[in-house]
Amino acid sequence: MVASQSGPSADATPPGGGTAHLNNVHHIHHMQQPPSVAEMYGVHPPPYGDYFHDYYMHAAAHHHHPHEMCPAHHLCHIQGEFGPVTVPMVSTNSSPPIAMPVQVPPGHMVQQIVDESGTLRHVILSPQHPPNMVPLPSHNPQHFSSGPQGGTNQSQYYTSTGGGGAFSPGPPNSGQPPHFHGGMPPPGGGGTPTGGGGVHSPTHHGHSPPPPPPQQTIVIGAHPQTQQVPPPAYFRDERTHRQHIKLRRKLNEKQKNNNSTEKSDAILRKEFVNGLKRGNEGKEKGMNSVGTSEDGEESSVPDEEDPYPAVIDVLSSVQAPKVSELTSRSALLQWAPPIRLSETASSDSHDHLDIQESDLRYEVLLSDKSKEMKFKSIYSGTSLSCRIQDLKPGQEYAVCLQVHLDKLQGFATDPVRFSTPPCEPDQPQPPKILHRTKNSLQLRWNAVNDNGAPVLHYVLEYSDNSKVGGANGVEWVEFYRGRGKMHTLQKLQPATAYTFRMAVVNEVGMSLYSDCVTYATFDNPPTQPAPPTLLETGVNRLSLAWQKQAKRDDEFLLQMNDVETKYGFLNVYNGKESYHVCSGLNRSIDYIFRLRVKNEDGTSPWSEDVTYRTLPDRPARPSKPVVKGRIHAHSFKLKWEPPADTGGTKITRYLLEVNSGSGYEPVYSGQETEAICDRLTPGTTYQLRVCCQSIGGQSDYSDPCTVTTDAISPGTCPPPRPVGRPRPTAAHLRWAEPDYNGGAPVLDYEVEMVSPDTSRSIVYKNKECECLVTDLRPGCDYLFAVRAVNRIGPGPWSDTSRVTSGAAPPDAPEAPKVAAKSPWHVAVEWSEPRCNGAPVTEYKLEMSSSSADVEGEETEETIAAAVDGKFASIYQGPLTCYDLKTLIQPAHWYAFRVAASNLAGSSAHSSIACARTPAAPPSAPGAPKGEATPTSVRVRWQRPNDNGAPITHYNVEVGDKTISTEGPVTEVTVDGLQPNTAYKVKVQAVNSVSAGPFSPSAKISTLRLPPSPPKLECSAAGHNYLKLKWGEGRNLDYVQYTVEMENHRTREYQCVYKGTALTCKVNKLHETTTYSFRINATNDAGVGDFSAVYQFSTILAPPAAVKLPKVVEVERTTCTLEWLPAKNAFADPVAYLVLLARGKEQTFKTVHRTFESKHQLDHLDAGTEYHARIVPVRLAGDTELPGPSSPSVTFTTLASTEPSSTASATGCTPNAQSGAQVHHKRGGTVALGLYHSISKCCALALKDEYRTFFYVVLITLLGILISLGIEAML
Repeated sequence: MVASQSGPSADATPPGGGTAHLNNVHHIHHMQQPPSVAEMYGVHPPPYGDYFHDYYMHAAAHHHHPHEMCPAHHLCHIQGEFGPVTVPMVSTNSSPPIAMPVQVPPGHMVQQIVDESGTLRHVILSPQHPPNMVPLPSHNPQHFSSGPQGGTNQSQYYTSTGGGGAFSPGPPNSGQPPHFHGGMPPPGGGGTPTGGGGVHSPTHHGHSPPPPPPQQTIVIGAHPQTQQVPPPAYFRDERTHRQHIKLRRKLNEKQKNNNSTEKSDAILRKEFVNGLKRGNEGKEKGMNSVGTSEDGEESSVPDEEDPYPAVIDVLSSVQAPKVSELTSRSALLQWAPPIRLSETASSDSHDHLDIQESDLRYEVLLSDKSKEMKFKSIYSGTSLSCRIQDLKPGQEYAVCLQVHLDKLQGFATDPVRFSTPPCEPDQPQPPKILHRTKNSLQLRWNAVNDNGAPVLHYVLEYSDNSKVGGANGVEWVEFYRGRGKMHTLQKLQPATAYTFRMAVVNEVGMSLYSDCVTYATFDNPPTQPAPPTLLETGVNRLSLAWQKQAKRDDEFLLQMNDVETKYGFLNVYNGKESYHVCSGLNRSIDYIFRLRVKNEDGTSPWSEDVTYRTLPDRPARPSKPVVKGRIHAHSFKLKWEPPADTGGTKITRYLLEVNSGSGYEPVYSGQETEAICDRLTPGTTYQLRVCCQSIGGQSDYSDPCTVTTDAISPGTCPPPRPVGRPRPTAAHLRWAEPDYNGGAPVLDYEVEMVSPDTSRSIVYKNKECECLVTDLRPGCDYLFAVRAVNRIGPGPWSDTSRVTSGAAPPDAPEAPKVAAKSPWHVAVEWSEPRCNGAPVTEYKLEMSSSSADVEGEETEETIAAAVDGKFASIYQGPLTCYDLKTLIQPAHWYAFRVAASNLAGSSAHSSIACARTPAAPPSAPGAPKGEATPTSVRVRWQRPNDNGAPITHYNVEVGDKTISTEGPVTEVTVDGLQPNTAYKVKVQAVNSVSAGPFSPSAKISTLRLPPSPPKLECSAAGHNYLKLKWGEGRNLDYVQYTVEMENHRTREYQCVYKGTALTCKVNKLHETTTYSFRINATNDAGVGDFSAVYQFSTILAPPAAVKLPKVVEVERTTCTLEWLPAKNAFADPVAYLVLLARGKEQTFKTVHRTFESKHQLDHLDAGTEYHARIVPVRLAGDTELPGPSSPSVTFTTLASTEPSSTASATGCTPNAQSGAQVHHKRGGTVALGLYHSISKCCALALKDEYRTFFYVVLITLLGILISLGIEAML
């Protein structure tokens, strides 16, 4: 509810907009109600107004004044009048005496003196004062003020009724006589205040004070805060006056000795604060408990008059508000200021109260019958009227008024009750659908608020949306009027929408119509649907679809019958989609399906049954092939077992593949489980695998079977070729290994020589592919042939090679003739020059090119300026013509020259001949690169050489599509491709000549699946490593490969390489050991499967190289070599080959083979320089594996005229290393040679008489040289 102001002061609204909420209900208790105006002017209030029930005697049981606490016939009569009696209080136990309520007879009073610690010291009993006297004033005057909870405690003046011990706080003393409240008038008073007494006794809690009961006073000592002179006190007699002076003197002495304030812990507390009986409200209003002090000062006996009860009495004198302008939902409240506000201003006893009407704040409290008279504040402000809004019609309300002044408030007035008149009902909610059929709609609705008048009936109307009429264009038809809350409308049309509205009627009138709501009747059920159709068939799934009518919310139920399970039709789908994928099915099985449609109108019949069958699965892989029978050199026979799981269908054929090192190739296809592999290479290892095929697909390949054919004799070697220019008496020959070794390693090579006299002889037999043939006759032609020998036997002789010794270089040939036949073809011819006694064996053709055009006339000078000047050899052979097709580019100038060679040397170059090639079609672009999307590929390529004519456009071939670019752009986007498909992309450049060749094709896939594993090959094998490779070209797609090797100990595969390269090298392997590998590939689509297992083996480890041999015991025809055996990791024996070369020929030949580390060379020429080195050879069974040769050591045999004791040898290695002994002998040899030379010269030049003198001088010089050599050696 909302209360608004009205009247003249309506604009004086409180903060918050003058709106009050009903969430703060005030409970008005009958014991705490302030007096009404009638009660203050003669009407007695009810009993138990201010006093506890235990100390008030009910008027019905005792016939005395209701305001008397204790009637006269119940009091203890005291004979005679006595003065005040002072009784000192002494405790008889450990607990100190404290102030307690004391019941005294009427006409007497008790004063209890309490010290600063709360201990009761004295009790004074005295008769009450006559009307012209007042009680004992406080000795410690102090202004009374209210503070917050826990604040500074103030002095309290306590009185006690005669019947109990309930204390009421006395008034503060401010120089005036004490102000009594709580039902205690001045002594001798009759209960009504008099104007001349000087003491005002206001009512408390709305009740008049009773006759003067016996009372007592508790005085609590404290330090004074202010020093005020108390007014003169009047006492009964002189004794009373002396006692008062004595007590006051003692209290003043204690106050002087106590400079600091203390807390009083044993003071009785009272709940009556500010005229209201409250629990914690007194603390919340700023009042505090008696007996505590936080600021170090204690309370004194109050002697000021308490103004708050008087203010509360004034605030409580307001009259109840008046209700006017009452409607069903609002009412106007008006009231007047408190009645005693004007009396307070004119009364002499209240001249200290200054209350302005503008300071008052009025609070309106409202309650209705449903809230059990719990009031809620709805307005707070200074206005004298307010209007209450949002009331409920036909409701009884009660309203009270309460007046506030700052933090003080009066008591609420008596409730004023009023009732709002009823009105028409509230607007109802639209009816709800409860049940519907094709011809009926059942509606229900809820009750509405009747607003104080009973509901007579409900009115329902409908419109079928087809009839138009009325003011709003819709014709409404009433079909129900009654008090029920449910109705069924019959005889309606199917699939028709009807609009409904409802109104409610009570005694006052009819409510507004509800909002319109539309409901439709059901339609006819759907017809029988067509059977579901098959979209896609799989091994374990069937994709079905069916038709769905537009603009209909149909629900489909699909059932499936598995004939093998015999469970009948079971639900597999229930929803609104028009397709469904049945997964988890068995392979190659028939399934029966049927369909039904259901909607809100009903359910259709089942469709006709339809049968679909799943596809068969791939068969399992066959067993590993095994050899059947003997293995021949060119054939063998294999067999295998069929797979255990055929995939639900018959095997149609088997596919056998063989791998001889260049990839698997099919060799057999059929239904048999065995096959013959023929036309094989002898001594070759083959890997064979088999797979099977059926209607369901092709199985995986079986594990590979490794078979090695028998070996045969080696093949034909290439003819031997001379190395360098043959000397007159020797020729160095070299040849290549045969193309085929017969399946067994080559053990030796045999070289046959045909002399000019046609005699034949074997001149070399060793494993090396080169030899030095000596003892030739100069200027003669020799024929040489070579053949290889393995464990089976020797192979055929090679073609003969003619070698001529002792020839002179030929003359320079004439300038060659050059003819440019095409942009890439230049023909060069020349004539044979004079051979100079030896036939020309070969010609050397050189070429130089230039891309610059020849300026001006094509003369020898301009052509020479056009070429670069740097010639490169393009042909070397015996022919006098050459067709150049590889190094030629279109639209270029080329210069040629030729030189002839025979056994004696080469001739000078011929004159330069020049020619220019014509323009040609463009070159092939580089391999294109592409960026693939699901439906397109963006292809990029590098611009090729235009070959002398500008490129006009490019032709891009992507799969079956060919696209021509607009201009010479180097990228194009091809759309309309299939997702997850690999395409071959090629690019072709076109110029004015013609179209060039296509670029290398690049495979570009759209939305690639995880890649298949590539073929793993061993590109190189060592004794401790295997170099593997896979794939071709470059890894343009950045596919990551993982190569794993099987651990021989744990039989688990471990990763040995992971990256994007196409090769890897596996190190730290053992020699002659077979290792198993597998590989997989990973890209952004996922991780692919591992490949089949590949097995590769390491080779034998060659022996370690021998260090530099030492030369010892050099003689004229002999020399001794020593070397340290090499350290090898194998146990096979090692033989050593001693190779010797003479002079500067550097043509080493084997002179000895030994297992020792020392050998003596014989049959040497005296005074000749030799080079020697050692080659270790590992003997592993029938295999001999040579190792690297040692560094060469150089030595010179002694001359024939020198004594053997002066023989010397020198060693020279590429690392400049030699032993100390060799160095020493070399120094001696130099010195002795110098001595002999000088001696010979001197003997020839000098005469006999001077020869002795010169010998002495020479010997002296030789001694000096020898000493210098020794020092240098040391």
